[in-house]
Amino acid sequence: MSSYKKLELIKKSGVAVITMKSPESMNALEIILFEELCDATSDVEGDDSVKAVILTGTGRAFCAGGDLKRFSEGFKPNEGYLYMKKFAPWVRQFAGMCKPTIAAVNGYAVGAGFCMALHADIILASEDAKFGMAFVNVGLIPDLGGLYVLPRLVGFQKAKELVFTGRNISAAEAMEIGIVNRVTPADKLLEESFGLAKKIAEGPSFAHRMAKSLINASPAMTLDQLLEQEALFQAQCIQTEDHKNAAEAFLRKEKPVFKGK
Repeated sequence: MSSYKKLELIKKSGVAVITMKSPESMNALEIILFEELCDATSDVEGDDSVKAVILTGTGRAFCAGGDLKRFSEGFKPNEGYLYMKKFAPWVRQFAGMCKPTIAAVNGYAVGAGFCMALHADIILASEDAKFGMAFVNVGLIPDLGGLYVLPRLVGFQKAKELVFTGRNISAAEAMEIGIVNRVTPADKLLEESFGLAKKIAEGPSFAHRMAKSLINASPAMTLDQLLEQEALFQAQCIQTEDHKNAAEAFLRKEKPVFKGK
């Protein structure tokens, strides 16, 4: 268990659970929470015992977005640019993490909180979760890479509607348009998220890493480029102990045990 002030980090059965715990601010990204989130993300990325990662929140929100108190104080010329650039390394790290990630959205995921969830590989949401690109309500554009991911998930027209109106959508609608993978009862969210993460963690972590890398890179590739990269990655997977042991287990009609080697 972690010793953070604004979040909790727990590792169990190959799964790391990062929980934002600042319910009084609805887990808004004020400086302490964000710095601890960066530290926890680096921790789990560098821990070989962690095979899957869950990001979630407490209270009424997953994350209610940026620190509007800081924004209300104003920025000097160029200061706003430098302030926003501080968030880019976390976005790159979390989005590009070689380990499968799950956002367990327990409540409001609005503004930057919505964008954070979008960078997870899989999103599970409680029935009462809400998603919204609320930036327009305070005269801003979506940040934290939300404008990169959202149109790739829902298409340009739907993305523009959500951005221009800033309206909140339900978990059910978010699943219908391709943002959410699964909607669960609120009291089952963490149980189901952990069960899914544990199942992934028990799988072939090297193959997961290769597959995620190729999926993430595929939009910028031609088919020929992908087929070439696929052959190179598959050649590496073929050499792993996990593949060899799993192939032998298949022939014996036994369940394989993956060791990440």
